Amino acid sequence: MNRDRFMKELEMLLSDISAEERAEALQYYSDYFADAGAENEGKVMEELGDPGKVAEMIKAGLGSNNEEHQEYRETGYTDTRFEEKEMPGSRKTAGADTGYHPEYVQKKEHPIGKILLILAIIFIGLPIALPLGIGMLLLLLGILASIVAVLVSVVILSAAAAFCGGCFVVVGVIKLIPNVPVGLLLMGIGLIIGAVGVVATVLLGKFSWICLRTLFRGVVALCRRPFHRKAV
Repeated sequence: MNRDRFMKELEMLLSDISAEERAEALQYYSDYFADAGAENEGKVMEELGDPGKVAEMIKAGLGSNNEEHQEYRETGYTDTRFEEKEMPGSRKTAGADTGYHPEYVQKKEHPIGKILLILAIIFIGLPIALPLGIGMLLLLLGILASIVAVLVSVVILSAAAAFCGGCFVVVGVIKLIPNVPVGLLLMGIGLIIGAVGVVATVLLGKFSWICLRTLFRGVVALCRRPFHRKAV
């Protein structure tokens, strides 16, 4: 017998209980097989035993019929109320009377415990995580503002150098009339400073634009990451 045949027989044997309980039980055992893995399928089959036995365990736990204390065996159904037994696939724990594994019983009967645990973690961790998160955010914003200020300042300085070069040229032209050598010197200095300023403004402007655009995209991607995590 393989997993598919086991699940089909179990579904057929549980046809006399409610659809909700049947679907829940089938989902539990399907997940149990999946967690064990394909390589352990035979071991799980040996542990669970016959589908009829598992079905009777489930019905006994749910109390869905008058034969809840019967067990299916190779020789037929046997009353187990007056004998000690150990069911395959189950242990003598808080979940043994239900016919399910203890993990299933805990998941089914005690969801409020997990909710309370999550709420406790939130209320305990929030006073610590919130100030820490705000501090990290402000630090990040400060670093970004500093980078933007440096880039903008460099571009402004380059533009100012180009403007100063132009001023030197204008002054040199004015000085040509009373003193030609001084006027030519000022014009030459102005042309050099102006050329360097213009080239620096263009190159640094492009570099600053690329840096700011990359920085902006990185911040946007970082902010969108918590809302676009792929399902695992």
